[in-house]
Amino acid sequence: MVDRSAPGISIRQLTKTFGRFRALHRVDLEVAPGSLMALFGPNGAGKSTLLGIIAGLVRPSRGQVFLDGDEITKDRDESLGKRIGALSYQTYLYDELTVLENLRFYGNLYRIENRKERIEELLRTVGMEARAGSPVRTLSRGMNQRVALARALLHDPDILLLDEPFSGLDQDALTMLKTILTARNKTILLVTHDLVRGLESADHVAILNRGRLVFEAEASGLSRGELERAYRNHAS
Repeated sequence: MVDRSAPGISIRQLTKTFGRFRALHRVDLEVAPGSLMALFGPNGAGKSTLLGIIAGLVRPSRGQVFLDGDEITKDRDESLGKRIGALSYQTYLYDELTVLENLRFYGNLYRIENRKERIEELLRTVGMEARAGSPVRTLSRGMNQRVALARALLHDPDILLLDEPFSGLDQDALTMLKTILTARNKTILLVTHDLVRGLESADHVAILNRGRLVFEAEASGLSRGELERAYRNHAS
């Protein structure tokens, strides 16, 4: 169920260049409050750069990003980090610390109240209670992804940025992730190559190619075959 009280994401004329390479070119994108946007595109399309700009990890060359009407491209403060949760290939976990120690570290960083209860709840949610005392370096890629998801959710952010969240997950973990995504109490921008799972999860879909937004549609009016054809036509 869509929670309209959650903040939305508004992107206007967003451009990012790295030297002579243009990663993003005048991208306009709206993610409605409490909705899930699935963003598809080939490697090098600019998807991760877009997420990095929203998360504050990359500075845009031009353009603006708004969260719930507040521009965040120029002035960012500590409160902004608490509004956003990000999951990417880089887990931002410390290999030598245990699962529990990692979550305690981030709990302290975000000054979360009732940290112990919140961490225990998330360990149950992601199915990692039994490995709470294991160093992160001993975990499989899929288990790392589970812990990274717990880290991203720990401070209960309004906005989730998910970069290939389905990667490395087994069937149980995929079911768990689907449950989280369908709760819809957050605004979610999901980047994935998985057309089927992305379409199943989304309210709205878009395709980015060579730094440009080339396709947008409501997910409810789009079949799997139609999305696959759109992807072939716009992203190949």
